[in-house]
Amino acid sequence: MDAGEHIPKWLERRETQDILLSLARSVMKYVRLKNLSPVFMGREPGRESISDDLTAEIRSELIIFILENKTQIQKMLMQGNRNCHHFLRKAFINRWVEKTRKPFTDFYRYLYKRTADALRASDDFHTSVRNRTALFFSLSSEVIYIPPLSLEDMQEIVFPSHIVEKCEYDEINKNRILLALAAYFLTQVSKMWGDKAVGAEVRDFIHWISLYVPLRSPVSVKMLSGGKDMLEFAPDYRSVADKIYFDPDTVKKWAQIFVNRLNEKEKAAFFLRHGRCLSLKDIAEKLGYKGSSGPKYPLEQAEDKLKFFLCDLPWLSPDDLNEEAFALFRDTLLLRLEKDLTTF
Repeated sequence: MDAGEHIPKWLERRETQDILLSLARSVMKYVRLKNLSPVFMGREPGRESISDDLTAEIRSELIIFILENKTQIQKMLMQGNRNCHHFLRKAFINRWVEKTRKPFTDFYRYLYKRTADALRASDDFHTSVRNRTALFFSLSSEVIYIPPLSLEDMQEIVFPSHIVEKCEYDEINKNRILLALAAYFLTQVSKMWGDKAVGAEVRDFIHWISLYVPLRSPVSVKMLSGGKDMLEFAPDYRSVADKIYFDPDTVKKWAQIFVNRLNEKEKAAFFLRHGRCLSLKDIAEKLGYKGSSGPKYPLEQAEDKLKFFLCDLPWLSPDDLNEEAFALFRDTLLLRLEKDLTTF
């Protein structure tokens, strides 16, 4: 975009129209893969409605989206950002997901969003975004913002039977219950910190709930062995895209946070499987199990925790995967595990 040129003028360019058509086709591939509903575009749900003739409508919606967010997009274009088309694609898909998200298609994301909305709307809680991505909540404005909780810390917080009788998704999926659980969670965490007022991450709160209430995730995980990034989180056509910016220090920090959420058996099984590429039989021999089924449970537990941990992180989640960022996360994770498990 030339200096002084505005978004409406930029949209008239032939090259811009070509970019938008390419973006629309890319979005079409994604929504087909994820079976996203086109309801917000006035279409009836169902795969038959995700047809080729939807491309033109997607391009029109993209134009509307650009005009609605023209200040931010124009700033990116004026800075000569070569990856603006990636931003547009991801931002538009996020909008699509936001408008079609249902409680029984992605339990974790839905519960996280519902909790965040309930906390923001409540007069009893304070919320704030820190480090650009993490949403914290507290019971007062003057608090200590604590680092992410370890698995051991979360396991010490007993699920309150006086608030929820049954540990079932339908039982907790109510605003009043979520707010009551949030207040209880903060009170228990405060006790860990010497009864000081604390601010905790909403993500940790949802993670704690998941220890007691089954939350299913549609993300499928392949083996991480073979020296490749084998988490199959994105369609193949993304692998040829230009690199998208991410913060390496934050990704490394997340790897350490995840290590802290594994117990010793899970660390050992996960590292030997994905770091050393050993079979279950060989892992069992190294860890002293009687048979190959011995390490299977801690390995599956670690892999399930990884799916849950990644499912809403920028650059690492299924809807926002950056392959370079995930490679860094994986390498850092295995390196930290190797340091923790010096006997291997």
